[in-house]
Amino acid sequence: MWRAFIHLRMVPAPGRRAYLGPAPKVFGLEHITLRNNFRVGEGLWLHAISQYLAFTYQPHIEIGENFSASDHLHIACCNKITIGSNVLMGSKIHITDHSHGIYTGEGQSSPYEAPFDRKLGSSGPVTIGDNVWIGDNVVVLPNTSIGSGSIIGANSVVAKNIPSNVIAVGNPARVVKIWNDKESRWLSV
Repeated sequence: MWRAFIHLRMVPAPGRRAYLGPAPKVFGLEHITLRNNFRVGEGLWLHAISQYLAFTYQPHIEIGENFSASDHLHIACCNKITIGSNVLMGSKIHITDHSHGIYTGEGQSSPYEAPFDRKLGSSGPVTIGDNVWIGDNVVVLPNTSIGSGSIIGANSVVAKNIPSNVIAVGNPARVVKIWNDKESRWLSV
């Protein structure tokens, strides 16, 4: 396992490779685990939030081997985000496990409180399986999972769990095709 950064550049261990495009912003390194062959384009924002205002959190971000993303990937975590191996992501993707404010249960945020001043609330972690492809401009919201082998179409919003080996599109993302092992092809739902 390798997690070393110098001046926001990763320094790989022997036999390991990594590439960060221009202008990366990485915060909370002690809460981030990146596996071998991590590649991202320009404008990465990788943020494990252990403190926000007076509130503290226990974030954990883990990204598997052979991860590749285009420009302007934003991952923000105050709880847990896990991304598997062999994942490919397009540009302008936002993955988060929280929101500014708490809107269910006890201690809900008031609309009279400035959003910036609200406690970060997480309804649950985000999990993305192995061999997932996520298209441009996708948003992945808290308390969701994307199963291994799935594809999320461009401009989709993942607001609920997506099973393995499906193609999902839209806002909210919904399954439109399922991989059929017997026929070795994608079938429309």
